[in-house]
Amino acid sequence: MSRWVALLLAIVGGAIAAYTTVVLVAGGLLGVGWLWVFGDDPWPSWAMVGLHLLIPIGGLILWALFGWIIWARLRIHRRS
Repeated sequence: MSRWVALLLAIVGGAIAAYTTVVLVAGGLLGVGWLWVFGDDPWPSWAMVGLHLLIPIGGLILWALFGWIIWARLRIHRRS
């Protein structure tokens, strides 16, 4: 497998894995926050600012992590 194909697979695969993880985790946290913490009342601004910062930053970190894991596995597999 070409190095560029492996890199493309790592980038795309990492993005898909990170997006799926972020959607599931963020959805779960928002659900818990809505059901047991804040309810139907307007959420405080600090909670919304925190969510608007943590969700994208967490997604980018997970994208890098999953992409790196895929890249490392493809590199090891390619050498064998």
